[in-house]
Amino acid sequence: MDRILNQFRRIYNDDGRNDFDFSEQERALQEAKERLASHTQELVRAAENLNRAALAAGFPKITH
Repeated sequence: MDRILNQFRRIYNDDGRNDFDFSEQERALQEAKERLASHTQELVRAAENLNRAALAAGFPKITH
C-alpha cells in the first residue's frame, strides 16, 4: 500500500527540477529519419533503374 501512495506523492511533488531536456537529441533523430527516408528513396530509384537496364539488356525478369 505504501508503494501506491509513494507513486502518487512522486507525481504530486514533481516540479521538474531534475528533468532533462531531450530537444537536441529529438532534433537529431528527426534529421536522421529524414535522411534515412531520402536515402531509401534514392535506393529504390537506383534499383528500378538497374532493373530496367537489366531487362533492356536481355536478362530475364526475376520475381520474388
